Amino acid sequence: MNKPIAVLGGGNGGHQMALDLTLRGFDVNFCEHPDFKESFKNTLDTKIIENTGLIEDKARIHEVTLDFKKAMKDVDIIYLVIPAIAHESFFDNMIPHLRDGQLVVIWAGDAGALRLAKKLREEAPRKRINIAETNTLPYGTRLLGPSKVDLFVKAKKMFFSTFPAKETEEMLGMVKETFPVLESIDNILSVSFSNPNPTVHPPGTLLNIGRIQWSKGDFYLYREGITEAPSRIIRMVYDETLAVAKAFGFRMREFEDEQFRNPCSVMCVDFWAPFDKGGIVANMKGPSSIYNRYITEDLPYGLVHRSQLGDLVNVPTPIIDSIINLGSGICESNFWKGRTLMDLGLDGMNREQIMEYLQMGC
Repeated sequence: MNKPIAVLGGGNGGHQMALDLTLRGFDVNFCEHPDFKESFKNTLDTKIIENTGLIEDKARIHEVTLDFKKAMKDVDIIYLVIPAIAHESFFDNMIPHLRDGQLVVIWAGDAGALRLAKKLREEAPRKRINIAETNTLPYGTRLLGPSKVDLFVKAKKMFFSTFPAKETEEMLGMVKETFPVLESIDNILSVSFSNPNPTVHPPGTLLNIGRIQWSKGDFYLYREGITEAPSRIIRMVYDETLAVAKAFGFRMREFEDEQFRNPCSVMCVDFWAPFDKGGIVANMKGPSSIYNRYITEDLPYGLVHRSQLGDLVNVPTPIIDSIINLGSGICESNFWKGRTLMDLGLDGMNREQIMEYLQMGC
């Protein structure tokens, strides 16, 4: 691969991806949104990122910038590595600089590919952009300080699809060189439904909310929070999600019963990591407050469209709906206004029309 790869988003995952790709011989244009220039300043000034954990190394990144145009110029592949809650802001900054034939991959998407496709139709209808997403990041990683990132788990399997799905195999061929563990799956909703975060994080967090507040952040979800009772609710969220997928007729990541009994539930299945109660992941502290992304991101961006799609095919989702309502009440926010079918351009369609749209793009 001769051209640089653009990595947009200067958080945990973005730093890790920019460094990982650089260490493996790829040139990276690493870009953060200007709103976050203060936290990005050290990386911007030095262009050096350091790894601890599973990899002990550091490297100088090819290009580090706050300029989307500069980062996206002369690249074929753009990796967007940000929380779903930041998609709108990044999309708005990306769209003016996208050019025909580029591939945008959203890590992890939460159906963000459909949202970007809708915005492109509305704001730049003449542009022909390839859009894809994955169900998870390739890593478990956290920034320890300026330009220093701790890598504690790596993915051994991730799912990938494009919008429209008819282009998946061609686009997968473009990105396999960078992430060989990517596997194709039916469509964007297959990918979104295969993201374990909305399945595990909201129920795991909400059912421990008193403990989280009482401890003032001294809480370890994967060590003490996912006991037998929360595991049952997590399994119910999964069962409802799977029922919606089957009613539509698309595949998603499926799990065995015993995989829900792990201290980290199904979060551990597709990652190389020790997920026992004394392992690395068990010692990850958090969430530390009710306004953590385990609720404010995974719930409105991961569960709302699952519920609405269930309504469309007459599949009840009472547990998912209860979690959305509880989270809304606890955070004093209407999470039903999260990622809706209207946001995704799916409103007004029936099952057959949605499946055709996902496959063909029209």
